[in-house]
Amino acid sequence: MTVSTAACQQPPVPPPQVKANPNPQHKYEVVMTVRNAPRAFEQVAGSAQFDIPAEQDACIPLDQTRALAGVRNRPSETVPLRFRKVSDTEYRAEFFADALLDEDYYGLGVCHWKLTAIGATLTAQPAVFSTETWNEAIFSGAQQVTFAPKSLFALSPDPIEFHPMTLAGERAPSAEDFEVVFQSRKIEQ
Repeated sequence: MTVSTAACQQPPVPPPQVKANPNPQHKYEVVMTVRNAPRAFEQVAGSAQFDIPAEQDACIPLDQTRALAGVRNRPSETVPLRFRKVSDTEYRAEFFADALLDEDYYGLGVCHWKLTAIGATLTAQPAVFSTETWNEAIFSGAQQVTFAPKSLFALSPDPIEFHPMTLAGERAPSAEDFEVVFQSRKIEQ
């Protein structure tokens, strides 16, 4: 019986050297509104997540060095997002949907980045909450509601470091919950 060691001898696929788009064109604003929280948040941090979608697989080489040899490890990149506090219940951030430069990273054709989510981490010590809105809501301008129990404001999120919020639709929010509502709009330049 012959065993091939060719896969073991191949170097791993390096991560792409991602660059900012020097001339982004698609600017958006996201408004994050907090409803019924027992107190204000001390800190709000945000990020925009970009991915190479599955339909772009041809631009990504197969990685034979992983446990599941022959898989494509689609790159993902997170860009910091600054939420500006308008009031104790409203935060706004501007971002570009085309913030990353589409490039031919591996000599297999141009990979096109897609904005997949806007995330926020909201801190009201000792509690830390994590929430997000997805690209369908971002690009359609639809409201996306997430929520969590108000009782979590008194609890440290250890050991997972944050309390995840529930997407409306998984269950209905109740009077015991506070909500974070996202709504985005395109900004004409």
